[in-house]
Amino acid sequence: MEQVNDNVIRLGSRGHNYYLIIEGGEVTVIDAGCSREWSKLVAALEDLGLSLGSVAAVLTTHVHSDHLGMGKRAQAEGWRVYVHEEDEPRALGTYTGRFAASPTELPMFSIATWRNMWPMIKAGVMNYEHLEQVATFRSGEELDLPGHPKAIHTPGHTEGHTCFLLPELGAIFTGDSLVTMNLLGRNEGPQPMPEVFSLNHEQNLDSIRALAQVEASLLLPGHGEPWTGPLSEAVSRALGPAGG
Repeated sequence: MEQVNDNVIRLGSRGHNYYLIIEGGEVTVIDAGCSREWSKLVAALEDLGLSLGSVAAVLTTHVHSDHLGMGKRAQAEGWRVYVHEEDEPRALGTYTGRFAASPTELPMFSIATWRNMWPMIKAGVMNYEHLEQVATFRSGEELDLPGHPKAIHTPGHTEGHTCFLLPELGAIFTGDSLVTMNLLGRNEGPQPMPEVFSLNHEQNLDSIRALAQVEASLLLPGHGEPWTGPLSEAVSRALGPAGG
């Protein structure tokens, strides 16, 4: 558990992140980690002097097993789980497209791949249970939840991939659109996810370009360390001199 600032806690492993937004004794969970991380989440709440009843909802940047792995367990606890309306079929198991990268598509012979992926495998990234129902949101919607996160639709990694902006804190949760580590290598700092992980890599690059217009100074990615500085600078670093 890492306290990013007074309002945000980072959880997860070397390979992935999920977050807690704390406001007035209530919590919004940003992404629901991998399937075996429930006890870690419960322990974090207890360490913060909070209970399971303190959680108002789970907001997912997108529906992949390292971001909604605990979704079924969260619903069993009575928590609302929100996904972007375009990712709803993924959450419910009615999706018929390419859900995610398969192990056969990854360079599993690479030491760097194992170094970054193994912590997620231990956390249960290979297991995912579809949900029976979800709540949905649309782009531009400000959710009436702790932190008042605003949804910014950033498709490409998935159809409904969304970043969540906390305007009052100048923070943005960027999920897998804009990250700060390469899961298949050793590169660090703002960058797109490797192409193999995204549904439409070029669309993801377009979504990253659009983020340059968003005012934020704390980037909280789904993979990698938090990054401090103007979001426009993070976008420039991610896309390079040629703009991606």
